[in-house]
Amino acid sequence: MQAGKRALGFSYAESQADLIHTEVPVSLQVRGRWLSGAFRMLVDACLLDDPKWYAPLSQELAPRPGERILDCGPGSTLRALFSADRFPETQFVAVEFNRRRIAKALTRAYRMNLSNYEAMTFEDARRMTFSPGHFDKAMLILNLHSLAPEDKVKNLQEIRRIVRRGGIILTADIDQPKSSREDVILWITKLLYGAEAIRSHTAGTWPKFLSEAGFSGVRRLSEYSVWIGRMALVRSRKQ
Repeated sequence: MQAGKRALGFSYAESQADLIHTEVPVSLQVRGRWLSGAFRMLVDACLLDDPKWYAPLSQELAPRPGERILDCGPGSTLRALFSADRFPETQFVAVEFNRRRIAKALTRAYRMNLSNYEAMTFEDARRMTFSPGHFDKAMLILNLHSLAPEDKVKNLQEIRRIVRRGGIILTADIDQPKSSREDVILWITKLLYGAEAIRSHTAGTWPKFLSEAGFSGVRRLSEYSVWIGRMALVRSRKQ
């Protein structure tokens, strides 16, 4: 993994402004291990594995030879792994919290002899930074709903910095519910991260943070009911 990092030209970050993801304040951190574990299970079962939103995301990404693509958020290690196998001439970098997923994915990538794949935790990313314009495209999946409004903007501004001019960002996250059943995931998120973090998701206004971070052409591509919640897929561009 170290060799892969050197090959990608990482350097150590000198300030918090270089972080890809911002820590949740202590007062809003996960309240109880059992609740955190249950939430991850729900995310895996109901959101990450639902083909209704994942298939359009893959189609919109449209990897091309020579591109470098960043995938941030839960499940990124497997998404990027499958993409790296399918598109061997495209470089994929995955960043997520789950160390166990990362270890398994790196082992599979080694066995599959994938030289176009790299994976790391957000903790690794906090110690390192990508150069400006390093990536052609970026995906930010289920990464914003846990952050306070100011941290959503900060997170997106860092993504904007490391995406090249003309590059696109695809963002998928929890959206405004249209039935009482779809409100469940937001209720759990509120318990975990606080009301301020999810207010814009409950109202369906969270794509505005992409504009505030400097992205242009922000538009909803689609939205999907995923049993206990609703997901929206949003596309924007760095000009």
